[in-house]
Amino acid sequence: MDRLRELDGLRAFALFGILTVNIWFFADPWAFAGDISPDHSSPSDIAVRFLVTMLFEGKFYILFAFLFGYGFALQERAAARAGVPLGPRMLRRLAGLAMLGLAHGFLLFFGDILLTYAVMGVVLFSLRTIRARMSVLIAAGITVGMSLLLTLVGAFVATVNNPVDDGVIPAPSVAALTESPGSALAANVENYLIALPSVMLFQGPLSLAMFLLGLAAARKGILERPLSSSTLRRIAIVCLPIGLLAAGAQSALLYYADHDRFSLVSTGITTLTAPLQTTGYVCLLLLAFRSPPGQNVLGALAPAGRMALTNYLGQSLVLVIVFTGVGLGLTNVLPPAWVMMVVVVLFGAQVVLSRLWLSRFGIGPMEALLRRVTYSPQERHPPA
Repeated sequence: MDRLRELDGLRAFALFGILTVNIWFFADPWAFAGDISPDHSSPSDIAVRFLVTMLFEGKFYILFAFLFGYGFALQERAAARAGVPLGPRMLRRLAGLAMLGLAHGFLLFFGDILLTYAVMGVVLFSLRTIRARMSVLIAAGITVGMSLLLTLVGAFVATVNNPVDDGVIPAPSVAALTESPGSALAANVENYLIALPSVMLFQGPLSLAMFLLGLAAARKGILERPLSSSTLRRIAIVCLPIGLLAAGAQSALLYYADHDRFSLVSTGITTLTAPLQTTGYVCLLLLAFRSPPGQNVLGALAPAGRMALTNYLGQSLVLVIVFTGVGLGLTNVLPPAWVMMVVVVLFGAQVVLSRLWLSRFGIGPMEALLRRVTYSPQERHPPA
């Protein structure tokens, strides 16, 4: 099956956004508590974090999840063409993803999303026969419901001024993160065990909602039969301003008001509007891909998107080496502007290396491993 280059380009774009968000959990030990390091809290430092939150946080895992749902439908089609049952193949794939997620969460990054995707992927598998319209309705219901819940709880917290996370998240220890490989690993394991329930309970349902939207979009062939340029522009003009205004309000509450008091209510608001912002981004990017310069950009990005799993895990490995006691120990050292430079350099390197790798091997190493788990020996080596 010919790959959809635009799908790969969007995956690469999502990887860039995810890296821009995840890096702070390595560079700033206060990020786990939703705060910023007191050592990097100048007006210019806060402005960088404001823009990252406004433009990136909570927007790109949405796109990644949407593309996971789209990819699920492509896997479904591939199984049908091969004349094999989808169930065993998909469940092996999700089990392999879960194992990679556990390894990633315990060894590299406590904010792993792969295990959550694997668990929610089982739910998606059970819902695969529903119509596209019902998928959209369920996704909307989950998103609105989560938004209302967070907003109501956040409004209560803001009213009584009693942050719900007090005493739950421990104060960060820079020494534990940077002293030695063993101490960095122990700190990550501790944080992973703390973070995992909230990731499952919060990002799990929202990821499932995006899975369902991606599944519905694939069933309708959104990328195979693309929307007109005028339609993409109209969608972007409607969705992007709403998302940006809400994200700007959230960022202002977090960085220029009482962070602890308003963090939940601001998250509740952007939970509802972040999909609109992400939709606006995607429409603009798809429009850009249709121009001659955009085709060049797409050609550069697509290999990184084809190796999305390898690059996602590779990002965490590099960040562990740069920021923790495993390597350079730069946690709480680099100011926010320099952290963003690391993002640009690392992602640029992944774009180049992905192209070089695929020119020789044709598939990423983690993709090859997951493929081996997904396909049975009979499917990998059919009888002559």
